[in-house]
Amino acid sequence: MHDQTSRRLRTLRRTGLALLGAALLAAPPALAQRAAPPPQPAQASPAAPFALDLADAALLPPLALGATVDVDLGPGQSAFFRLPEAGGDVIAQTRRLARGTDTVMALLDAQGRILAEDDDGGDETLASRLEVAADQGGPLYLRVGILEDAAGRFELVLEAAPPVDPSAPARTLAEAATRPELIVGQAVSVTLRGRQEAYFRLPAARQDLVALTRALQPGTDTTLTLLDANGRDIAEDDDSGEENLASRVEIPAGQRRPVFLRARSIAGGAGVFEVVVLPDTTPATPPFPRSLREASAAPALEVGQSVSLLLRRGQAAYYRLPDGDIAVLTRNLRRGADTVLSLINAEGQEIADDDDGGGGLASRLEVPASERRPLFIRASLLGDATGGFDLVVEADASSGAPVPLSIAQALAAPPLERGVRVPVRLRRGEAAVFRLPPGDHVAVTENLRDGTDTVLEIIDEAGRVLAEDDDGGDGLASRLVVPSDRKGNLFLRASVIGSGAGAFDVLLTPSRGR
Repeated sequence: MHDQTSRRLRTLRRTGLALLGAALLAAPPALAQRAAPPPQPAQASPAAPFALDLADAALLPPLALGATVDVDLGPGQSAFFRLPEAGGDVIAQTRRLARGTDTVMALLDAQGRILAEDDDGGDETLASRLEVAADQGGPLYLRVGILEDAAGRFELVLEAAPPVDPSAPARTLAEAATRPELIVGQAVSVTLRGRQEAYFRLPAARQDLVALTRALQPGTDTTLTLLDANGRDIAEDDDSGEENLASRVEIPAGQRRPVFLRARSIAGGAGVFEVVVLPDTTPATPPFPRSLREASAAPALEVGQSVSLLLRRGQAAYYRLPDGDIAVLTRNLRRGADTVLSLINAEGQEIADDDDGGGGLASRLEVPASERRPLFIRASLLGDATGGFDLVVEADASSGAPVPLSIAQALAAPPLERGVRVPVRLRRGEAAVFRLPPGDHVAVTENLRDGTDTVLEIIDEAGRVLAEDDDGGDGLASRLVVPSDRKGNLFLRASVIGSGAGAFDVLLTPSRGR
């Protein structure tokens, strides 16, 4: 009996499947093969602890402490979480970011206003991190998206913040007001996460003080701000400290107390460093002339003299220059210095300046003996930064054979020879002039040195320009074709763009093959 029942069931199954297959074959194509449904945008699961907008997040239960949430966002989407309103300070951060994911996190109030925001303050690369204090009024929400509205996957974790180290620096001005003052000469270690700040109450002692950051760990770039009791900025500094990227703020004895110091990393990044307050032993007057008037009353620099300078933010040193063909340059740049030299006449007019003509970030200006004295040099730092360097005056002796510098000198000299390379070194405002031989030629400048940018001109005996070229050669070099069908003498004038100084070679070759 049992075997008969089993055979009947197998027969019914085969019959049913056959009928179903036949029905599908007989059905119209539109019914037999339905179009795939259009793709739907990603949506939060009904059970997910986040929403895709703030209004829906307000209906969700708060995210539990210790919770880890997997989030997969489509382009332009953000995940919204409701935060718990009790339980102390919390830390929200993203982690385990999928390849190419760069999260951005924002703390919002119930109206969607941004209270805090972070991009890359997390422990992992491109991850985000925000600390939420227990005393911030709720309800509060967390919005997490992907940079530039891209898609991405990551985990969000909400954890209780570790207990506050009572010896750690204050994180707010109000907290610093309740802390003891910094002790002069006693360094304080500071470790900041993304967007964190450290606040210190400064000593009330009536003496000139200076606050410094030092012992910066790799990747740290500090800023220091002097604040009054209401949090208003009094002074601020980025890179004026003794170390590279360190900061320095002076606190005069006459500064009204209480006064506070805020230390943070540039652009809200993480950082590890020390803060220390020391007596300010900087001379009241810098040991160099600070104006044209002071430089006029001081002795002129001498050829061969080297002056070591340390410029604070906004400072510049002025010196009177000696007679003769000289070169003024900066050397031995320290503390990230990027120098600028300016040549100034007795009326205070700037005649010439140079930033990086001395190689690297150093500067160099050449001053010919023909330049009317008195002349002054102003040495400063790019961007009014802080830095140290040596200011040097050297004799500017011409190297190699002199070249004609006028049409009259060129007429008295032999013409240029084909295939003979002529080294040229010009001071500011000078131009070399060569008489051209008969025939078709190509004149070029080559072997440009020290950032030289040449200009070539063909001129007649009256000095009229018949042809010119700036960058027709390689790079900043010049190239001119000299035709043979001409009457009278023609000259080649070689100079530096902007009438600056420079060094290069002039070469004359046959026109064919060039």
